[in-house]
Amino acid sequence: MRNRHTPNRVFFCAALLTLTLPPPVIAFQDCQQANNLNNKAFHRHSEGAPVAELKRLLKNALALCPNHPETHNNLADMLREEKRYAEAIAHYKKALTWRDFPEAWNGLGETYYLQNQLPLSLEAHLHACKTDKDSQARIKELLKDNRYAITEENKILNKESLLLLYDETRREEIDDLLANCGLRAKIQYVVVFRNLVFNSGKATLKNASKTQLDKIAAALKIIKPTHIKIGGHSDNQRWRRKTVEESTQLNLALSQQRADTVKNGLTEQGIHQKRVQAKGYGGSYPLVYGNSKTAWAKNRRVEIEVK
Repeated sequence: MRNRHTPNRVFFCAALLTLTLPPPVIAFQDCQQANNLNNKAFHRHSEGAPVAELKRLLKNALALCPNHPETHNNLADMLREEKRYAEAIAHYKKALTWRDFPEAWNGLGETYYLQNQLPLSLEAHLHACKTDKDSQARIKELLKDNRYAITEENKILNKESLLLLYDETRREEIDDLLANCGLRAKIQYVVVFRNLVFNSGKATLKNASKTQLDKIAAALKIIKPTHIKIGGHSDNQRWRRKTVEESTQLNLALSQQRADTVKNGLTEQGIHQKRVQAKGYGGSYPLVYGNSKTAWAKNRRVEIEVK
């Protein structure tokens, strides 16, 4: 029955028989009743009961015992299936406040994954990596080619995800989790933004990309790094009526202009200009080799490294 990576699938946790009651102590009788309601929801789910009935049982359980971890986890699973991600995350975190268990970490990681917050997804899954096979599979996927540190076009990496990648303390914590999971990897501190998109042949950011720039600036203002390196990378397409040599120089100049645009956007939002270095590399460092539209799209990017 359990498959976290299959859509429209909810996994219910049966409640533990022994309850740990945090201070202030909630009436044991109420929490025992909540335990029973949660178990009833578990069994009714296996019988194919309607979602509305299951949610009613779970909410009644939380009304009796607000800190019941399994109930928070089960309700979060249902909210995730309804794409009510913010509410699901809040309930997963509540569950983990009172009990550290892999089902909740897996659910939290999958919710972040569905929101395209891949750094946060990696972090959550790492907490469950020793016992949860689904989390292990997701970690391998996210680590392959540093996918968690690449943001594709039309996706936005939020401030919390950026802080995880750019804050030195957070990176060290992730490195420790990776080591504890037996993985020989270090967190990537160069983030690839394919979602900082420019008008064709120009250095003007499209309006949709400005939201990502705002998120980057907000994270950097919290971290206050001493050095920010912006790398502009173009594809290697030939310009119309230009030789290969002329196209190479034009792409190099364009990548520098685009890196400067990102730098100016950050400094306009309060990032100290002397801390920011912008450099264009043209098509000298492709991530994908080939002369196809797919390869060109993957190689057009801005990389931001923070130290």
